[in-house]
Parts: sequence; C-alpha cells; structure tokens
Amino acid sequence: MSASLEKAKQLGVFALERLGEYVELVKVSTEIDGQNLIRRVIGAVVAGFFALLSLTFLGVAVIVTCWDTPYRVMSAWGVAGVYALIAFAIFISAPRRTDSVSALDTLRNELQRDVKLIKEVI
Repeated sequence: MSASLEKAKQLGVFALERLGEYVELVKVSTEIDGQNLIRRVIGAVVAGFFALLSLTFLGVAVIVTCWDTPYRVMSAWGVAGVYALIAFAIFISAPRRTDSVSALDTLRNELQRDVKLIKEVI
C-alpha cells in the first residue's frame, strides 16, 4: 500500500512540475503563432495591393493600346472578363490554402508523452 502511495506522490510532484512547463509552452506557442499570423496578414495585404495595382495598370494599358482600333469595346470587355475570372479563381482556391496545423500540436505531443510515461510507471 505504501509503495502505491509513494508512486502516487511522485506522479503528483511530476504532474505539478510539468504543469508550469505546459503553461510556459502554451505562452510561447501563442506568441509564435501570433507573430506568424501578423507576418502573413501584412504580407498578404501588401501582395494583394500590388497585385491589384499591377492588374489595374495592365488593363488600362490593354484598353489604351486598342483605343484607336475597331477592337476597343471588345478589349475593354475582355479585360473585365479576365478580371472576373481571376477573382473567381482566387475565391475558389482560397479555402484550400489554409494551414491544417494546430497551434498547440507541441503541447498535445508533450501531454501524450507524459501520459505514456505515467502509464509505464503505474
């Protein structure tokens, strides 16, 4: 009986020590994920702005190039159609580009290792 009480006491001490490590791990993981999210958002906004700007000037250049030809109206509608196709392709592909990695995978792995260790001790 005293051996199992001693094991339970050791497991309790181990669990309390690891609890502080888990809290610290969660803090570090959320800080890293927050910084990565900010970088991604800023990068996406800048890339989107310059892509929109370049597409706008490209469309204007195509229309201006065809201005004195009989294809002026067709080129304007063509540019509008290409913009619509690009917008549709981005809309369709956007959900597939999300990350499926959880922010707390490291914590989960550590918890699984500790549970496995506790099961081995018992």
